[in-house]
Amino acid sequence: MLKTTDPKRKRFFGDSNLKPNGVTVFLYGRLFDPLIQGNFWVFIKGIQERTPGQYHFRIVSYEDAERPLTDAQLKQVQEMEAIGVSWSPLKWHPGQGVISKVTDLISGFFAVTRERLKGNKHVIAYGSVAASFCYLYSLLLGVKLFLYSYEPHSEYARDNGILSEQSLQYRVLHFLERKAANAAAVISSGTVFMKRRLLDDWAVTGEFFKIPSVTDNQKFAFNGALRAHRRAELGLDPQRKVIFYPGKFGGLYYAREITQMFRWLLDEDPDLFFLVLSPQSAESIRSLFAECNVPESSYKVDKADYENIEQWFWVADFGIIAVPPGDSKKFISNIKVGEYLCAGLPFLITRGVSEDSIVAADCQVGVVVDGFTREAIRDAWPSIRSFLEMDPVQRRAHCTKVGLEYRGFQTLQARFETALSALVGRDRVL
Repeated sequence: MLKTTDPKRKRFFGDSNLKPNGVTVFLYGRLFDPLIQGNFWVFIKGIQERTPGQYHFRIVSYEDAERPLTDAQLKQVQEMEAIGVSWSPLKWHPGQGVISKVTDLISGFFAVTRERLKGNKHVIAYGSVAASFCYLYSLLLGVKLFLYSYEPHSEYARDNGILSEQSLQYRVLHFLERKAANAAAVISSGTVFMKRRLLDDWAVTGEFFKIPSVTDNQKFAFNGALRAHRRAELGLDPQRKVIFYPGKFGGLYYAREITQMFRWLLDEDPDLFFLVLSPQSAESIRSLFAECNVPESSYKVDKADYENIEQWFWVADFGIIAVPPGDSKKFISNIKVGEYLCAGLPFLITRGVSEDSIVAADCQVGVVVDGFTREAIRDAWPSIRSFLEMDPVQRRAHCTKVGLEYRGFQTLQARFETALSALVGRDRVL
């Protein structure tokens, strides 16, 4: 196991006491991925602005050469550095092959090693792939792990038919996910279901904190003037009802079922409008709409950076969570649920997905279906229509209230900071 007490090593790499509050944040994804900016980064930024100097965060991320940073994002990097957050970008190697993953694994190891040699022995891993990587690093480097947003992605891939349970990739990832959980000092996840698995079934020794995906509720707070402006740009009548889906098609999500679902909703109300934001090819999504006989006048497909994405939420009246049902889906903490609610939107969701489907029904902020089938959507339409016909001011107020309590930054900030203190507090008192 790596030590930094040797005097020669100190002189070469720096004194390990120079940054006693140093924490490495390991992301297996882009720094400006909306899932990072709209979730984890909210906590990091909040800590640094509220208690400057308490921590120094070094973020390690994997960047796509085909998606270079914009000028606005480069400016944000400078702003990050000004509040004590530095960045180590690594090259991401696309593809699901072994060589790509091993190459990423090795480059990540050297990045974490550099921070370990500076004395930073606390690592926050975001997501299960990052957790698996960091577990392997911990065997050699002796770092202590905080697994943030820990979920069983191997099981998601299995339930969605992406990976076979007999495949080597599934077995390796599933094995490492469990090993990481048993090795972690701190684990956070979004549901009571994961808490039961970790503490009761797996008997992990790390401290568990229930922290669902957080929402920057101030960012998503409804703005009526911008709603009107955006809808006018889209040529939408102020009274036309808009169904909103910001997400991907396929993989861990429904694909053609999404556009087919909207076709069935159009059969109930031909005046509905479907707004899609997706990083995927607009042409491929339009072809799905065409296959389902959805007229072009009834939908729009676009892209949006996280910086102004809330304005698109304000355009809408109802949101869609397009996660297929499956046994593993109870562990998901979907970031869009919090964003919908904090923007004042009710949503459609499949039964058994996270605690979100429970909250949707119990708190009357959504409609729950067994799947995206014709029968299920037809049966759900009266409830969807009821939300659409509700007084919009009352609907937004109710959804926002639930969103603040369930996913709001002010609600969850203290839990994250307590979890972080539990990580570093094993070695020192804050």
